[in-house]
Amino acid sequence: MHDQRDESSNDSRADTVERREEALDVLRSNRADGYTIPSATLYPFQWNWDSAFIALGLVDVEPDAAKKELESLCAATWENGLLPHIVFHTDAEGYFPGPEEWGVEIDGTETSGITQPPMVVPAARHVYEATGDDAFLDRVYPALERHLEWWVRERSFDNSTVYVRHPWETGMDDSPAWTNPLAAFDPGDVEYEREDRKSDELADQRPTDWDYDRYVSLVREARAAEWNELELRQSCPFLVEDALTNAIFVRACDDLAALAAARGDDAAATTWREQAERSRETIRERLWNSDLETFVSYDRVGDRQLDANSVAGLASLFGEIPTNEQFEKLRRTLRDEFLSREFAVSSYVGEAFDPDRYWRGPVWINTNWLVADGLRRYGATDLADRIDRDSRRLVEREGFCEYFNPETGEGRGSDRFSWSAALYLEQTDGKRENDS
Repeated sequence: MHDQRDESSNDSRADTVERREEALDVLRSNRADGYTIPSATLYPFQWNWDSAFIALGLVDVEPDAAKKELESLCAATWENGLLPHIVFHTDAEGYFPGPEEWGVEIDGTETSGITQPPMVVPAARHVYEATGDDAFLDRVYPALERHLEWWVRERSFDNSTVYVRHPWETGMDDSPAWTNPLAAFDPGDVEYEREDRKSDELADQRPTDWDYDRYVSLVREARAAEWNELELRQSCPFLVEDALTNAIFVRACDDLAALAAARGDDAAATTWREQAERSRETIRERLWNSDLETFVSYDRVGDRQLDANSVAGLASLFGEIPTNEQFEKLRRTLRDEFLSREFAVSSYVGEAFDPDRYWRGPVWINTNWLVADGLRRYGATDLADRIDRDSRRLVEREGFCEYFNPETGEGRGSDRFSWSAALYLEQTDGKRENDS
């Protein structure tokens, strides 16, 4: 008897193989000399946490490219340990804010003057453990350690939680969580010309001019202070302990401890394990919101929690931050608030929800990956599998878009987006075939 199930399964595997080839084509076409741009449409340079996610997806298919991705990023580390969010390897004509706006050059390479969540450390651990390449670890470890030391030294009031001083540093640029701290200061008369509205449709999805006025004002204030973090801690009107950044920071501390142990440095391993646990304890107390039953960000300038229910709170799972009691409540929040739409996981739920506007509602493949990884750490494989399936469904239906409408599944933002392609490769490398 002919088994239609076997035929359907074979078709599905064939479709996956074809889509994986397309993903590799995206990454190869976006690859420059030792790094991968996020997309040719909007992001033609190297972005910090983009490179981390790209390396995660590349390591099992092109391990040398994955290692080069992280090495090229680490090479842009400032002397003080800051790892910039943009590295301008090429001419930036037609991009704003370009190198002339930042005014930074490191060993002949122009960069931005802010950072992003330290996803580079978890990525480096993943690449090292997948390849066993001790020489790679020796090349990147010093920069990784300097970077986490920078977070503790320059971006923490208490050596526990860390803060950001620009929405761009969170990766979730126009999240509704930032509305109140941005509204609390006057950006003044800021003149600039935006270059991110490549079409009418894309313009409707991007941050507003109200947001951009404040973004640019924060950049120019920091440049005027010559990027002096001690001075900016006193003067910057935007100092936020971001829930997502802290979750990734904690995970990074754990992962750096593992890398230190692999190098035989037990003292450093102990230091970073203790840092991770100290940060977890503070986050559990300061960033937990009992009304929303999730973790939220904290406005240091306004001395208040920022009551926005976003995927940043769910990312706490990636850092293994929630206690068992908090996890049960967070799981309920995930099910009731974030899994109620056709596709998971919305980047935000609440009054300002917009399914098409950047970080105000759309699904992003990278945050889906973070949440699913965290859920597995708590044994919630059913929920993790649901999120992974949705990520694959979105990509297989719409292509490698930057983000997706959670209600209709329609692709939004840039197309041929690198981390969407890379994380599809990571999800379909054969390790989790039984999830579908």
